[in-house]
Amino acid sequence: MAKTKIVATIGPASESEEVLRSMIIAGVDVLRFNTKHNEPEWHGEVIERARKISKEEEIPVGILVDLQGPEIRINTPDKKPIVVRKDQLVTFSMTGENGAVQVPTKEIYGAITVGDVVLIDDGKYMFNIVEADKEFFVAKSVDDYEIGNRKGMNIPGVRIDLPSLTGRDFKMLDMAEKVQPDFVALSFVRDAHDIEILRNELKQRDINSHIVSKIEGKQAVENIEHIIDLSDAVMVARGDLGIELPLEQITYWQKLIIKRCRLASKPVITATEMLQSMVENPRPTRAEVSDVSNAVFDGTDATMLSGETATGMYPLKTVQMMETIATFNEGKNFVPSVKFSETANQTRAITHAVMDIVDQSKDFDIDAVVVFTETGRTARDLSRFRPHVPIYAITEDEKTRNQLNLSYGVIPYLVSLPDGVVLEIDKVIAVLKERGIVLSGRRVIFVHGDHWKIPGLTNTITIKEIQ
Repeated sequence: MAKTKIVATIGPASESEEVLRSMIIAGVDVLRFNTKHNEPEWHGEVIERARKISKEEEIPVGILVDLQGPEIRINTPDKKPIVVRKDQLVTFSMTGENGAVQVPTKEIYGAITVGDVVLIDDGKYMFNIVEADKEFFVAKSVDDYEIGNRKGMNIPGVRIDLPSLTGRDFKMLDMAEKVQPDFVALSFVRDAHDIEILRNELKQRDINSHIVSKIEGKQAVENIEHIIDLSDAVMVARGDLGIELPLEQITYWQKLIIKRCRLASKPVITATEMLQSMVENPRPTRAEVSDVSNAVFDGTDATMLSGETATGMYPLKTVQMMETIATFNEGKNFVPSVKFSETANQTRAITHAVMDIVDQSKDFDIDAVVVFTETGRTARDLSRFRPHVPIYAITEDEKTRNQLNLSYGVIPYLVSLPDGVVLEIDKVIAVLKERGIVLSGRRVIFVHGDHWKIPGLTNTITIKEIQ
């Protein structure tokens, strides 16, 4: 079992009970539902199907609802592809009249200026703006293109004051209120205010989900510290990030964001085109294998599959390949350490003490750490140090268990213990042995508090050899 977690996107290729079950058994930890596609009813139905399978197989799976967020899309004349030649001038306007390409997003016209760059269809087509007005702009084509209808538009480096949540997002949040996902991802995060807006919406709907902030633009990387602070988890969404920033910067930002998330004990997902060729082929390219391996070496908590499992021909093989790559490379000691000196203001004494023991485990021969947790905080604090031993997180809260499925090296269990029994460690061991969580002959660190159901009171370390 890989310590690096796998997030898999669900779509037509993976929505069936058979494929979902095979992927969960193969090692998927979190299922992502991209609300850009399909209606709320579809998402709700497949989420319930996945939870049914998870319960039957007794394998915890987190559910991530990914909100679409604000997008700018073009409407071509007559909704047909248009052919554009190099240096040709193309008019874009609010109305699309007189043969212009329609861009019905009014907020962009007051934001753009002459000299700005326009990118269409994930950056495939580039234009330079040569004239800008309140309701239209004219741009010169950089090359020969054929551009289809409803393609996305990006204007790198330009702040466009679009609402962070759209009408479609609110419909999906209504669905989320019913299914109570473990995570809600916010697209195109610009600053801390965007996160506060979503958190208020979740609170109003009584949705107890962790917020995953997707880093996709220049404003996000400029505000990365505040975004990490206010988020529960972060996604390095390299697709749009590679459009908004120069391509040569993507690897740098990936590594920096992963490190800062680890310092803050916030799970981080590395996403986009990790095994993209497996959409059509049963084996990945060497470059893709290297990409996944390097994300593991960076210390990412999770790697994500998008089209590979949503629409690809080989969803199960892709999951198995991701698991194989991660498992092999985790053991090669390239994952950079997070030093206590770097986390001096954020590391609790209990975490420091546990890691001191684990680091000296050649003398103590420690086989695992068992953490009793209500919110998952202690398990996440330990996870960021990437210990070489597994972290078994014991909780009575199903939501906490599923959310810990996103944290590197954490194996969460739902275990019910009578009040106070956690103080009687032999009784705890008996319960854990019965569940197969700890085995005879193993030396284990137990981390808990006097009242394990009260968050923030973890204060006890016990080392026991399991009889």
